[in-house]
Amino acid sequence: MRAMDAMTEKTFYSHSGKVPTLGFVLALAVGAAVASLLAFFYAYFDAIMPFIYLNIVALVTLGTVSGLVTGKLLVRGRVRNNGAATLAGLAVGFVGLYVAWAAWPHALFDQFQWDIRFAHLLTSPASLWSTIVAINHQGAWKLSKSTPTGFVLWVTWTAEALMIVGVTMMNAKGYVAREPFCESCEHWCAFEKCVLETHGYDPEEMKKHLEAKDFSYLASLGPRTRNDVTWFRIDLHRCRGCGKTATVTAQFVDLVTNDKGGLEQKAETIVDGLLVTGDDLERLRGIATQSA
Repeated sequence: MRAMDAMTEKTFYSHSGKVPTLGFVLALAVGAAVASLLAFFYAYFDAIMPFIYLNIVALVTLGTVSGLVTGKLLVRGRVRNNGAATLAGLAVGFVGLYVAWAAWPHALFDQFQWDIRFAHLLTSPASLWSTIVAINHQGAWKLSKSTPTGFVLWVTWTAEALMIVGVTMMNAKGYVAREPFCESCEHWCAFEKCVLETHGYDPEEMKKHLEAKDFSYLASLGPRTRNDVTWFRIDLHRCRGCGKTATVTAQFVDLVTNDKGGLEQKAETIVDGLLVTGDDLERLRGIATQSA
């Protein structure tokens, strides 16, 4: 009861910070396993692929998939702590990076029948580091008829490492942070998109009224019309178990012309995770019904 009272006193939702041990450990273990498998294939792809743009796509894919798998498992394990999700993504990203480095020399030199075994490099950090330093001195590929070595190669490898680890970390954290969790029944809230669209052009005024929970302002704006080039969109997150936890997200949508001459919607979030009560939800749904 005290936890619910504390939550109702807040204006915006934030995670409770709880980290179930089993869920966290399972997400780490499975996330690391998936990252390791993807990293192994990435290393061989990187060794044989001459097109740098495809290499970049591959490493972003490695980080994205590893991070999303880790984040999804953290959510299934009911981890509601953004810091823990960031730490898990960092650890999984580092594992993927290490495995990729252990596999890459073997993939690179196996083309010339050099005897550098993946298992040995994987289990011997000292040997792996010595191999990396040796490759740095000799170079690994040609770029515009020259072979990058030394500082240039270190910078390239550092950028690659930051991308793998960074993308994994951001995706793991983002997956956990994007949805509220109902502490009453221990379920994640479901997303309801575009519950209401209203006419409007002043995001600051809308923000002021929503934060004051003056939902009558939405009714006064009137529904979005076909001729509107700017409008407001209201989305909800709501617990489908007990219904005690619910949040509102408001976006200011602007219809703009893109580079190809077509029209596209540009959305800017003006209120995110505003905690609302059951009565507030009924009022919002009543306004939406009237606007339909």
